Amino acid sequence: MIGLIVTGHGNFATGITSSFRLIAGDAPNYEAVDFLPEESIEMLTEKMKGAVSRLEACDSILVLADLAGGSPYNVASKLRMERMDTMEVMAGTNLAAIIEAGLGREMAATAKELAGTVAQTAKSQVIRFLTDEEKAAAEAVKPARKPVPRQAVQDGPEGKIVHARVDERLIHGQVAMVWTNTVGATRIVVANNEVLKDDMALSGLKMAKPAGVKLSIMTVNRAAKRLKENAYAGDRIFVITKNIGDMAELIRLGVKIEKVNVGNVAKREGSRNIKKSVNLTEQDIADIREMIDTGHPVTAQMIPNESDQSILNYLQ
Repeated sequence: MIGLIVTGHGNFATGITSSFRLIAGDAPNYEAVDFLPEESIEMLTEKMKGAVSRLEACDSILVLADLAGGSPYNVASKLRMERMDTMEVMAGTNLAAIIEAGLGREMAATAKELAGTVAQTAKSQVIRFLTDEEKAAAEAVKPARKPVPRQAVQDGPEGKIVHARVDERLIHGQVAMVWTNTVGATRIVVANNEVLKDDMALSGLKMAKPAGVKLSIMTVNRAAKRLKENAYAGDRIFVITKNIGDMAELIRLGVKIEKVNVGNVAKREGSRNIKKSVNLTEQDIADIREMIDTGHPVTAQMIPNESDQSILNYLQ
């Protein structure tokens, strides 16, 4: 039997599973793994490992995630790298895909074979309603040209940092699909010392990178040097650090960062929650106050349409 794991942001997994069960009934060897706003990557990883463990009796496992480049997809992809022969991971899941996966397992020999069928079904069910007149007009139009990779915007000879974000998840759905497009970034610079020691984390970042956007991953000191020497001339640069201390260090080293946005900081020993997805230690707060005192405003926005008020307002 092929095991099935459905995962996604918020209550995507349990929500779409309720729809699946309404149509197809209960399914054996099926796990739904939600990724809630208050949870860290480590917590999601443990939940995913638990789901895999409960499916150990299955010959192989198919993981259906909501969004390519999102944290659920990235975590599942890392797990797949540990068990290449017995796991497949897909993104872009819709209800049709889950029904196909749930009901088609009896006819598929492996998760790999099932994944191919599921992908075809998922794509075939993305349909736009058109009237007969609209269909005729569409037939008369040639296919749109292929998308062109995003080009660097020449703001001048010097590369420009258009956004600086603290996010323990680094590149994930909010960054890849929302923030990068909002700020018009042409290059993402990840500054973190530890990620370079983790081959699976590096692979996950490369998979999560938006198409047409360049990616540089390096230590904090190396990032500061490269940014200061204008190594990315003409690029619109999105700087991401895994923690507040690293961002503060970039500023101490002289990197020209106008404003810092704190997105996701997980709960740790000695931290306190100041808003959803942001947990700060006393050292974090000290680093934030230092950045603000030296002329670098700090906000706390998970997504662009949230208020960009000072993070100090959440500390009161």
